[in-house]
Amino acid sequence: MGYATRTLADPIDLSGVHRELDLLKRQLCHCQLRGECLGCKGVEMIRQQVEAVAAAASQPVLLQVAQETAAKDMLSQFSQMQERLMDDPQIRRAADAFRERLLEDPEARKMIEELMQRLGQEGEDPDPSQ
Repeated sequence: MGYATRTLADPIDLSGVHRELDLLKRQLCHCQLRGECLGCKGVEMIRQQVEAVAAAASQPVLLQVAQETAAKDMLSQFSQMQERLMDDPQIRRAADAFRERLLEDPEARKMIEELMQRLGQEGEDPDPSQ
């Protein structure tokens, strides 16, 4: 397939994503970073999801399958929160700015593209007639 297999001995560096999330959190925060406002809570939820995706993607396939139900539930919760957040125009503008900044970083962009490719391959239905 052309992909190098990542093992547990080959950790994923999320420092760039964490740095950008910290910047976004400072922009969205209304509680002086006490973790009480929707901005802080939303960014922390995203941070946990990024870490969960990276951790799951680095596990052997059997462990990935065992974590799939929890990941689907988390994605559902994330979608619901995203809908609520995107109703706020200020948060929508900040999220757009964050996405632009993140995609400007070549290393972060490459990491996101790799994660999306992995997620896309794992989500493909081998039998489309089902």
